[in-house]
Amino acid sequence: MCGFVGYVGTQAPVTRQRLVHMRDTLSHRGPDDAGVYISKRRVAVGLGHRRLSIIDTRRVGRQPMASPSGKTCIAYNGEFYGYQSHRARLASGGYPFQTQTDTEVILALYEERGLSFLDDLDGMFAFALWDDASERLILARDRLGIKPLFFSQLEDGTLLFGSEIKALLASKCVDDAVDIQAHYDYLALNYVPGPRTMVRGIRSLEPGQTLVWERGQIKIRRYWSQTFASELPATPQQTFAQAQASVLGGLYEAVEQRMISDVPLGMFLSGGVDSTAVLMGMARYSDAPIKAFTIRFDQATYDESSHARIAAKAFGADHFIETVNPDPDTFLSPLIETLDQPYADSSAIPLWYLCRLARQHVTVALGGDGGDELFAGYRTHFAWRLAKLWRRLPDWLRDDLIPGLIHRLPVSHSKVSFDLKAKAFVSAASNPAIEAHYRFKEFMSPDARASLIQSDAELEPTVRLFEAAVEHMEDASSLDAILAADFQVYLPDDILVKVDRMSMAHSLEARVPFLDHGLVEATARMPAEYKLRKMESKSVLKRALKGRVPKTLLARKKAGFNVPMATWLLGPLHELMKDTLSPDSVKHVGLWNPEQVTSLIEEHTARHRDHSRTLWALICFMLFNERFRQGRAA
Repeated sequence: MCGFVGYVGTQAPVTRQRLVHMRDTLSHRGPDDAGVYISKRRVAVGLGHRRLSIIDTRRVGRQPMASPSGKTCIAYNGEFYGYQSHRARLASGGYPFQTQTDTEVILALYEERGLSFLDDLDGMFAFALWDDASERLILARDRLGIKPLFFSQLEDGTLLFGSEIKALLASKCVDDAVDIQAHYDYLALNYVPGPRTMVRGIRSLEPGQTLVWERGQIKIRRYWSQTFASELPATPQQTFAQAQASVLGGLYEAVEQRMISDVPLGMFLSGGVDSTAVLMGMARYSDAPIKAFTIRFDQATYDESSHARIAAKAFGADHFIETVNPDPDTFLSPLIETLDQPYADSSAIPLWYLCRLARQHVTVALGGDGGDELFAGYRTHFAWRLAKLWRRLPDWLRDDLIPGLIHRLPVSHSKVSFDLKAKAFVSAASNPAIEAHYRFKEFMSPDARASLIQSDAELEPTVRLFEAAVEHMEDASSLDAILAADFQVYLPDDILVKVDRMSMAHSLEARVPFLDHGLVEATARMPAEYKLRKMESKSVLKRALKGRVPKTLLARKKAGFNVPMATWLLGPLHELMKDTLSPDSVKHVGLWNPEQVTSLIEEHTARHRDHSRTLWALICFMLFNERFRQGRAA
């Protein structure tokens, strides 16, 4: 895996020295090699690249890479699965390949077919490709958003772009003011939903999109979108048995493709259904024991390592386990540095430790991310079904009696406690399905944000992002619509951000077999009731795995990769919270009401309310502001 940065315009916005500095902010993404390409003809073009060598590790694979004809040049981050067959066909037709890399195959396919080759590009990727003959620059991002890509267009039409926000900030050319709308959405979700970023002058290219720069103008188009069963004309459905076979075959193929590597390879193992399925697939295609990596917690309700041991034993894995005890002096600075915009999903902390553990043994690791989005595996998908029943209750039960009882429940700081889930459910379930789904995921209500934020800006409701994701669907209340919203918002902007940044912080390539786009397309076309059958989540996947993985792992409830943040804020992170969110610090930044922040801290410390998610979000923002905006007022 790699990182890149660059520019295109009528004149270079930065010097060569500055471009190299921008590139080297990404050295963690590519510690093995580095390169620069600069052209100063009618159009000024600069590309910088850092390489993590996975396929053809020789120096001949250095990027930016020009085609033999010199017509095109690319800076590329990703893996192109199955590129060997394309290479063989092109070589037989006379293309003069110089390397064994997938990068060179992308250049050859573009010169052969133009951007239509993206239809056959199977993998995770982001790239910048300069077409010298047409004097246009092309940015593209993979279908699901596994790899990141950010851009900023300056007033003179110059385009800056890169794999991470920090690389663009290092140009000193972009507007680095806080985007207030992004900040508002961040407080609701604990991550910044695209295409906005927390930096006003920078946007993210969305999954499945291309951006073409030509003569100072940019055009963005979508080259891929997901289609669900409910959007298709009525046709004979797969049987449930056929769907199981399709899932199993697709998973095996995806895992096999992602095991191709010229460097050591392993996997992340939680003991959940998804990671166990990946281990099963890897064991099928390996003669040697698979290296599997797990982290554990001392707090019993958060620890899943016993389940991981069962999975590892079942498939003869070489199992490595590390106990995580939060040490801010160890993880905090690199966490903020690599995320480079506020991100408050606290599961990034154990993943940081997990990637550190894995990198001591391997360079590539497979994981089970994406399975919950594919097969309706989250608690919010259960909540969708329960909410349909909830809305049928008499008003006096739904609006008065039950909420009154629920809000009297004692506050618990345990993992996803019953009181937390129950209160979230009754406050959201009466709304239309897609709004309820958003509110199940909302950590800070509009009223709470309004009382906290000191801004006169006109702000749009965050729910708009979920509504926009399903506006094309005939039935926005269906499970397919709920899954579509997760695929377009939650998956790329929370889950995949975490996986990419934490793995890249340790120069580790993370691969996600469940997000093979062929498997995604096939699963999306399956009837929704195959995924959530009555109250069984991931039904078609679990039935496909029946008899192949330990029965106890299929029967266990979903746990999630959470951390005891509520407790940590009363213990090892307490001083950090008090210092970072002191009234003077909050007042200086000028975004929030200092009295409101103090009240949140006091209520949490007294255990009257669990404000851990909001407080961690505020801490992450303040640390971002200090590191990337030098602590300036927002």
